[in-house]
Amino acid sequence: MKTFKLSGKRKLLISSAVFAALFSQPLLADVKLNGFASIRGTSVSTDGGLEPFPGFEEGELSFKPESLFAIQAQADLGEGLSATVQLFGEGRNDFDIEARWAYLSYQLNDSHRVSAGRFANPIFHQSEYEKVGYAHNFSRLPKAVYIDFEFSTIEGVALDSQFNLGDYSLSTKVLYGGWSGEAFSAVTNNFVDFGLDNIFSANATLAGDWWQLFGGVFAAEIDGASIDASTVFPLAAPGIAMAQNMGATGAQVNDFKSRIGWDGKDAFYWFSGFAVDYNNWLLDFEYVDYVVKDSTDALNQSWYLALGRRFDNVVVTLHTEDYAQKADHDFLNGVAHPVLLATGKGINNAFAQREFDGVGLSVRYDFHPSAAIKLDYFNGSDTRPAVGDYEIVSFGVDLVF
Repeated sequence: MKTFKLSGKRKLLISSAVFAALFSQPLLADVKLNGFASIRGTSVSTDGGLEPFPGFEEGELSFKPESLFAIQAQADLGEGLSATVQLFGEGRNDFDIEARWAYLSYQLNDSHRVSAGRFANPIFHQSEYEKVGYAHNFSRLPKAVYIDFEFSTIEGVALDSQFNLGDYSLSTKVLYGGWSGEAFSAVTNNFVDFGLDNIFSANATLAGDWWQLFGGVFAAEIDGASIDASTVFPLAAPGIAMAQNMGATGAQVNDFKSRIGWDGKDAFYWFSGFAVDYNNWLLDFEYVDYVVKDSTDALNQSWYLALGRRFDNVVVTLHTEDYAQKADHDFLNGVAHPVLLATGKGINNAFAQREFDGVGLSVRYDFHPSAAIKLDYFNGSDTRPAVGDYEIVSFGVDLVF
């Protein structure tokens, strides 16, 4: 897939054209407008001086990292057909406007809706609305799980279904699509071209009166030639040169490079968890696991657990989270040359170098039917020496309209 990058001005012109098209035939469609926003000040301090997450600003109070806005237009074209466009801008990107969602939907019947275009990628349980701060009680969803994947939107087709099972309800989603853009690499601490082809995703949520059980899977083929060229193969080059000087054959080197590369390999993600809202006590847990299989990528295993209490229009939430990476050298089984074997293990260990955990306290006050004030404090520790121990303090307002 080819990526076309647009300047902020061109994005705005295109977005305006989309809105003009929606409103150009007012007699043919019932257009509804809504949106959401977060205006949040964030202060980050770290022992090592490097911000813990891309987009954050270490050492000062800033309203850019976590402030955002979105306007969504939905045109009801009648007989089950609708069109949706969401214009979205974040402070960390200088509020450049992008058409984050742009898709058509057709309601097949009371239980099934099919959509096609660009929409949210449901990587994990709350991925579809993780940017809507009003929808949850945190200032930000726990980063250990919701670490801002660049492929949070994809282009494809999706089927949403709702089933009534007596006292319970079951919602499911199945989609197929693709994505291309740039992804952040913690190894090189910069962004590289990246793509996902043949994405397949399926998830389900079973709900009762006061509880939910959920889970899902997400699989794709990696378009990772740029990661190989910019990161993996340069890391391997000294070891390959040494191995060749020690008699490694061309066949051995080619086999080794095919093992360590990401391009063409399969990525696999899965998640599971539960949510409880009982007598004003709130309990949430989610566990996720993902890896680019048979490559130098490290296994990622992350989770968070949150306990909250609702007091009328105030919610206090305490949560703990953990992000861990684990080296797995099975992809090197059959590599006989000791230098190549050691090189592959070293690269896999490099991709497994980042771990972080921490504890956060969040207070939410619903001072208006459509807006909430939030205060949040998080204390964490990152294994990267450039980050180390860190604190995030934030305050602001989340609203929907």
